[in-house]
Amino acid sequence: MLFIARFVFLLTFLNLSKSFANDMQRRLTADKSQGFFLGEVLLDAFVNPMGTAQNDRSVINNIFDPNLIAEDVTFELYTRNNPVQAYFLKVDDLTGLKDSPFESENPTKILIHGWTDSANTYWLQDFRQNYLTVGNYNVISVNWFPASLKEYWIAAKLTRQVGKYIAEMLDFLVSQTGLSLDDVHILGHSLGAHVAGFAGIEVSGTVGRITGMDPARPGFESSSLNDLRIRLDSRDAKFVDIIHTCAGTLGFIRSIGHVDFYPNGGTFRQPGCPVFSAQYCSHARAHDFMGESIINPLTFGAVQCNSWIEFKAAKCRDNSTMVFMGENVSRLARGSFFLETNPLPPFGKYEV
Repeated sequence: MLFIARFVFLLTFLNLSKSFANDMQRRLTADKSQGFFLGEVLLDAFVNPMGTAQNDRSVINNIFDPNLIAEDVTFELYTRNNPVQAYFLKVDDLTGLKDSPFESENPTKILIHGWTDSANTYWLQDFRQNYLTVGNYNVISVNWFPASLKEYWIAAKLTRQVGKYIAEMLDFLVSQTGLSLDDVHILGHSLGAHVAGFAGIEVSGTVGRITGMDPARPGFESSSLNDLRIRLDSRDAKFVDIIHTCAGTLGFIRSIGHVDFYPNGGTFRQPGCPVFSAQYCSHARAHDFMGESIINPLTFGAVQCNSWIEFKAAKCRDNSTMVFMGENVSRLARGSFFLETNPLPPFGKYEV
């Protein structure tokens, strides 16, 4: 009976793995005009923890710049006056802005999803609910779903244009409401993190903060892509904090913010993630941790350290001040910080 049970388990696991691989293959397609198979590049990035040789190609710059119409990017405003039903803002629609629940004296949070996601994805809904639970905020969900559904490299190329549209919205809000960019916090996951960076570059001024949640690596991190203008960087806002959870494959491994956090070493497999979806799950942990920190801001205590190995060997705890990863991170923090989390919610491990 034990042999049969093990055989059934193995067969089930193999079927799940095959289904997962087939699903990824369907989503990733060839672009023969570029001379290489894009799906193979991404699939390799998903399964190779050291990254891919294709990441050393300047693929983002070589792809034809597709057209992105303004209607493909929408801005959904939520406040405590409308926590569930979105109010749609449009650039240069002054009447609509005046009739909206937007309050310029309140801090503004701008949330940006990643590849194949939308403004209706679960984590964006959680963020909206959490922010409006703890304070008076203007929460703007940026929905670039039509563009994010395109092939990965096309969607990656479009991140700059999406960022430009966000910058235009910010300029509109500043000019018409007196909104201070110091009160603007842009948060993006995966490709959305680079969108946030481009918004920071394009806006007329400097936003107060950008949070990059496991910024996408394929096409953005390589020895041949050193131009900081084509990815999220610490110069894109007055303060940039990064949470790495699938570093080296789907997410950036390099430190690119003023402060970079590497929970559980920052790589996959993050604790609690199943084997057959380890990278998807690990990639998502960045926004899971950030979302929880809005409600429980003092549970993700991190220590500055040179490496995860030194952190695990307790070589950094005696001479380093604890900094909290997430919503309430100190804007004075600089460098790379490490921490451990729980495998299941609540993920925060350190109570103060």
